[in-house]
Amino acid sequence: MDTSEIQRKIWRIADGIPFKLGNLTIRTTNSDKLLVTGWTNTIHFNSISRDNIVNELKELKQSFYELRSSFKELDDIIINNDLNIEFHMAYDDSGKCSIGICSEINGEINWYID
Repeated sequence: MDTSEIQRKIWRIADGIPFKLGNLTIRTTNSDKLLVTGWTNTIHFNSISRDNIVNELKELKQSFYELRSSFKELDDIIINNDLNIEFHMAYDDSGKCSIGICSEINGEINWYID
């Protein structure tokens, strides 16, 4: 995806249209949130571990902040709409379903699974 296409898709986030780039999905909600979701690389749900998810969450945040620093448009959307950023990790069962694993809000991780 070239730079102009990424910019165009980033601007559509403010209209409620999710933006997908690699293993990252960014979308807004009606409650002034910017949801940044990453999908775990774990293939079998029973193999999910908190340590691996925490590492993947760190990678997700790093990817998001790199995208944000590379594209001022994303920063403009966040600031102009006064959006709170929430990071989420989820499991994708080959397109059959999505299962939330955890979220991080203001540096605090909330686990949805044991």
